[in-house]
Amino acid sequence: MQLKSRATVPHRRSVSVGNALSTSAGHNSLKPTMTRLEAALERTDLAQSMVLLARPKAPTKPPNLALAASQVISFVVGYSGSAHSQAALDLALCIAHQTRLARPNPVMVHVVYVVDKSRPRTIANADRILWQARCLASEWRGALNAHLRIGPVAAELSAVAKELEAEVLMLGCHTANHQLVKQLANHPPCSVLGLPH
Repeated sequence: MQLKSRATVPHRRSVSVGNALSTSAGHNSLKPTMTRLEAALERTDLAQSMVLLARPKAPTKPPNLALAASQVISFVVGYSGSAHSQAALDLALCIAHQTRLARPNPVMVHVVYVVDKSRPRTIANADRILWQARCLASEWRGALNAHLRIGPVAAELSAVAKELEAEVLMLGCHTANHQLVKQLANHPPCSVLGLPH
């Protein structure tokens, strides 16, 4: 089941975080993103500590340049309202800002809050949490779509990322050993980034 709110304000593998960008599998779309983020934050170690799962984008035929420049770049953030998911959202908004400066494409951040069937939460709680995400995004003056999904967390996050053809899925996890990352490892929709150590 999907409820969506709008606000204006082929190979999968688990990788060791140190090798994520040096392999061809992680190289496709993550390297420029991580390079811009490292430059913006004046750090050189983010790739080694953030990439939890690397998945290359499927190769496509060379696109029309005018069409390619208008294609929306989507970042998906798994959001629960926790301090770690807030940090992941801030990081996604920072990456989106850096991407807007470097590329002509429109950039959209999608926040996904999943109400897990096994741990029911009220819709009112979900609305408050998504409102909180919108407030954080307004500080960056970025475009944000908020999604409310009901079902298993990993499956719903994966479904949204696939639907949007997301560049990355950002989580508030620090390690590839996190249970959510392990669940996503079976069928990653795109590369998965976590929080740096």
